Amino acid sequence: MIIDLLSDIKIQMKWTDCGIILSSRPFGERSRILSILTQNYGRFSGLIKVPKSHSRLSIEPGTFVEATWNARLSEHLGQWSLETTAAMGAKLLSSPLPLTALSSACQLTDQCLAERHPYPILYEELKHLIEELVSAPPALPTYVNYELALLKELGFGLDLSACAATGQRENLIYISPKTARAVCEEAGEPYKSQLLPLPAYWVKEEALPDIRSSLMVTGHFIAHHLTQSKGLPLIRQRLIDMVGK
Repeated sequence: MIIDLLSDIKIQMKWTDCGIILSSRPFGERSRILSILTQNYGRFSGLIKVPKSHSRLSIEPGTFVEATWNARLSEHLGQWSLETTAAMGAKLLSSPLPLTALSSACQLTDQCLAERHPYPILYEELKHLIEELVSAPPALPTYVNYELALLKELGFGLDLSACAATGQRENLIYISPKTARAVCEEAGEPYKSQLLPLPAYWVKEEALPDIRSSLMVTGHFIAHHLTQSKGLPLIRQRLIDMVGK
């Protein structure tokens, strides 16, 4: 029993996992604090010392790494030891739109997820999004799907299965901003000024993606339920502006 407990504490104080860098901020002259979403341990922060020449180490958001976190006590900030496995953001430096989408997804994830709680589904979703942005830019429908997954995994998923008022499954064109449930045209007509538009391609496979409208809808629920007083990242508004051009 005591041996098992000590073993658990040891694991908490040092572990290695695959991860995606979410953010990097300065700490002193040659150190930075990195927030990394790991596959099995969730979002962790830690300190890393960056040498003058670090061409082999990418610490930009969206970078895939093999990360080792180590601390004297589990509640400490801890230190990172990293090996870059794919510098994904660097591959998008000449592609402003997908690079902005990558930055927005990383900032949202960093802002919305609680620290030290596993989110294996969101890790896979973010990894898939970044791979899509690099291999098939701009991959904006995949970006929208990531925001929908973020809402769902944190307990605020949209219910588009049937009209909240009538139960019918046809002619769904609105979303209630309060309940996140779909509303049909007939039931929503008297209240349409108070409802959000439901992007048609979310419920009809043949419809073309309406990315700007989709981002406005997901943004409403993310701001209301997840970021709240912090507000949405400015980079996300830049993404909407770029999509609208």
